[in-house]
Amino acid sequence: MNKYLLSLIIFVLSSNITISATSYSIFGGTYDYDDDNTTNLFGLNYHISNSEIDLINILTINPVVGGFITAESATMFYGGFETNIGADSIYLNLSSSAGIYSNGDGKDLGNALQFKSEVNLFYSISKESRFGIGSHHISNAGLNSVNPGTNNYYLIYNRNF
Repeated sequence: MNKYLLSLIIFVLSSNITISATSYSIFGGTYDYDDDNTTNLFGLNYHISNSEIDLINILTINPVVGGFITAESATMFYGGFETNIGADSIYLNLSSSAGIYSNGDGKDLGNALQFKSEVNLFYSISKESRFGIGSHHISNAGLNSVNPGTNNYYLIYNRNF
């Protein structure tokens, strides 16, 4: 599994990929809070809101890329889409991503391909900065007979570039 992660990192670093993010989020909290493998979680997301996709004039989605690491060396790098619902000062951020997971010394989630569903609640403290709380669930969506999944929660700081 580690050779897949290494191959992905080498591919990304050697590719001519430009990511023009408009904000970033730093988050930290608890990984797998409802199981015996509970540990700390730290991560970083880049929000690319200058590439909006309008779905039938109802919903605007934006790309998001990121990754996290746990205190047990489990890692995940992912990419997907997100949307914000609500007012400028308080809003709900929903996202769905797919990514490459390596369990390190942590929980075995069945295979390298994992899916992440996320919900965050943000409060704007200024035009450029927001604080929030969030939770995400990670699972391989039944692609493997081993599919324990994880539930995680965390605090978030988000800032515009």
